[in-house]
This record gives sequence, structure tokens and C-alpha cells, in this order.
Amino acid sequence: MVYCDKCGKQVPDDAYFCPNCGVRTKKGVEAGVSTPWDEMREAFSKMGKELEKAFDLAAKEIQEAFKIARENIRKSTYAETVVCTGCGVTNPSNSSYCYKCGKELKT
Repeated sequence: MVYCDKCGKQVPDDAYFCPNCGVRTKKGVEAGVSTPWDEMREAFSKMGKELEKAFDLAAKEIQEAFKIARENIRKSTYAETVVCTGCGVTNPSNSSYCYKCGKELKT
């Protein structure tokens, strides 16, 4: 005759869980039967690891995007200018023609 370690009620000899309180019996432990809590704990652990990977990847992508944005801002803010040889007006560096006189600019 087997009794539950938690509630003390009689348990069938081949039971893995107590039918009264639901605790895993010695036979269940020996058989390696997992409880619903064990499965849930494992699922949450896996989910946590996957979330950590996703956040690490997102952080790297955000850092790269900020690096590119900073570089683009720096280039646009500190861009060199091109002086028109025809009229002497300063034009943005990406200009092909002078905005004042229309002469082709040599870069």
C-alpha cells in the first residue's frame, strides 16, 4: 500500500500522481514523469532565450541604423561646397550646375 507524501491519502501502487492532491508520487519521480509546471517552466525558459536573441539582434540593428544616420547627417551638415567659376556663387557639393547662372560645375 502506498500513501501520498503530501496529503497522506492512499494512492494506487502504479500511480504517478496523487489522485487527491495532484503531487507527483515517488513512482512518478522514478519514472521521470514531468509535471505540467516543469513543462511550463521549460517553455518559459526557451521563450526567454529566444526573446534575448531577438532583442540582441534588434539592438545591433538599431545601433547600425544610428551609425548610418549620424554619418549621413555629418555628410549633409559638413558637405563641401563647389564655387561656380562663372559667377563665383557657392553651390552645394552635390550640384552639377550652378543654381545662379546655370553653368556646369566641375567637381
